[in-house]
Amino acid sequence: MKLISTALCLLILLAPQAWATDVPDLALSNATVGFEGEASVYVYPDGNGLPLTEAYGDGGVTVDATITLALRNSQDIPVPNFPWEDLWLETADGGLVSCVLGVMADSETDMNGETTWTQPLRAGGYSQAACHVMVAGSALIGAGLPLKFNSPDINGDLTVDLSDLSLFAGNFFGAYHYRGDFNNDGIINLSDLAIFATGYQTVCP
Repeated sequence: MKLISTALCLLILLAPQAWATDVPDLALSNATVGFEGEASVYVYPDGNGLPLTEAYGDGGVTVDATITLALRNSQDIPVPNFPWEDLWLETADGGLVSCVLGVMADSETDMNGETTWTQPLRAGGYSQAACHVMVAGSALIGAGLPLKFNSPDINGDLTVDLSDLSLFAGNFFGAYHYRGDFNNDGIINLSDLAIFATGYQTVCP
């Protein structure tokens, strides 16, 4: 009986420590973008937008805006095999609107506690606010990532239709607004109209 009691005590003492190794620390974990500076990511509700590896920098130049997340626990040890479904992106203003599972990480974390966002997102809306990596519903502690998002789904209802065309036309013929500058070159012109046209009538899959 004494041996059994000792074993149970050891299990009780070790269980919290083992559990804690799987819990990310939001302050010690970090996310980085592969491009130095601000980048714009163009998204479609159906996922046929651009991958983050082909984002737009200032002036419309193509840049690699891959997001790399490194999950660490409270002992600053990597957290492997963390589910990709529990890792997603949000913007501070809520302007990036996701389809179901549309802004999740590419995969679960690897043995080093790392995963990335490289694939096209399935989303709509637009945002110039900070982008935050969410871990099981909580944002990493920090200022956020310097990523902007826009889409032909300007009103964020996850369907590209005449209502979005009306909003785009208002910027095409009126004052400049980032939401209509799909290639982030600082002007809204026929190239943006062509980009809008490729996403017309797209919806979430």
